[in-house]
Amino acid sequence: MLNWHPATVSRRGQKYYVVLTVPEEAREAVGQRQLRRSAGTPDLREAEKKRCDLELVMRQQVLKKVQESKLSSPDSAFQTAVKELGLSDLGYLFPYCPEVGDVIPQTMQEAPPQDAYTARKAIQELEKAETEIRLTSLSQDDTERQLQMLQRFDLKPPTPERTAVLVANAKHELAQSFGDGKPDTTLRSYLPEFEASLDRRVSNGNLQKKTQKSRLKNIEQFIAVVGDLKLSEIEAKHAYDFARELEGENKAHRTIQTRISDVTTLLNEAVQDGELKSNPFTGLKLARFGKKGRNYTPLNDEQLQAIFSIRDLPDDVRDVWAVLICTGMRLDEAALCTVRQVNERDGILHIDLRDARVKNDGSRREVPICDTLAPLIRARIQGKKSDDRLFGFSIKSDGKSRASEVCSTWLGLVNLKKLADNPNGLYATHSLRGTLKDKLRDADVNFEVNNAILGHDQHTVSASYGRGPSLQAKKDAVDRPNHSYLDWIKEDYPTSS
Repeated sequence: MLNWHPATVSRRGQKYYVVLTVPEEAREAVGQRQLRRSAGTPDLREAEKKRCDLELVMRQQVLKKVQESKLSSPDSAFQTAVKELGLSDLGYLFPYCPEVGDVIPQTMQEAPPQDAYTARKAIQELEKAETEIRLTSLSQDDTERQLQMLQRFDLKPPTPERTAVLVANAKHELAQSFGDGKPDTTLRSYLPEFEASLDRRVSNGNLQKKTQKSRLKNIEQFIAVVGDLKLSEIEAKHAYDFARELEGENKAHRTIQTRISDVTTLLNEAVQDGELKSNPFTGLKLARFGKKGRNYTPLNDEQLQAIFSIRDLPDDVRDVWAVLICTGMRLDEAALCTVRQVNERDGILHIDLRDARVKNDGSRREVPICDTLAPLIRARIQGKKSDDRLFGFSIKSDGKSRASEVCSTWLGLVNLKKLADNPNGLYATHSLRGTLKDKLRDADVNFEVNNAILGHDQHTVSASYGRGPSLQAKKDAVDRPNHSYLDWIKEDYPTSS
């Protein structure tokens, strides 16, 4: 308990202020001996009327600072549990920072809870750790689980009994500060339920992990723009406010649609959970927001000859371009491809993307290697282990490769518009994918086989039946186009006898 003294009213300049003396035992946490709030009036009687309300605000400010200090103390029940359960470096909060333009991870140790929502998030992580330790103790025959637990705690994991005490004490301490940890249903307070729903979808294979992360990031940005609104307060106007904010950041129409769609997904979930009667984002008119997207223009053979003739072109760039023009793969599908994914069945060399990290379900496919490209692929896998990648592009923190940046730099050395059939076209590495699609069409490859090779969705009723075109049918198709600009493959990668 703090030793409070009644607030007083004093005059400074033309106005009166309410002054609160900070209890001595709280001064270190607050960093001040006194707090003051303007009463906003030169009238003493009016200032006295406001004294109680302003005193309450300042007392709450003091209590919050004291609690933040307590939860940050190394000997607090919360920090003790975080340390002994190995959660110190665990990122459990990911607020969106407008200045950085991204979410900023905050750890359990560095950012203890400051409100009911963050307390709830912390409790979830504590309970998750408790469950893992308890399950491990009950799974003595699961050697892999046991080894992981020993490694995590440097051979000294806490007992289930000790864990239960640590979690109970930490939850009690948090409850003293923030009640039962059940805040009003706002955007942020609903996030844990929404995250859990996304986790289930990822576990069931219905959602990619990168899509989940992107969706949560976009929702965090929405909250940063419109505020942590109660779900019941959200209106269509807030979607348009968000769209205008993104438009001010020069975002494309498709990007704006995607980010608002991610928020819409959360609101749909809230409707299903009974938190909302209806989704206020239904029927939005977003067509006028953002720059209209442009499709990348396919390359002609003269342009292709030019890019493969760039002086000092690195082998990784040259060879990955060759893969793209012969297979129609997306850049990261090729750049992240491992030796394990290169297979041969019924005499057909192919790349198996059925279990790869791809854009959508339609992209899970077997991609045949044409005869022109085969020597390059065989040379690329020669002497490598199954988990080695075919190309040496570095990997970013999000799991994607840096092939896009590297390839774009080299592609920029050629004046593709000067050699173009369409000088107003948009040319990039992704143009190679569209180029193969055109070449297959011009070679009389039917629509279904063409789409199956490139991993495009089959928007037809018949596409939902059967397994699609055979590997042999796709191999016959990719062998039809003429790739005269790849004559160097036969010289650089002669077929071994």
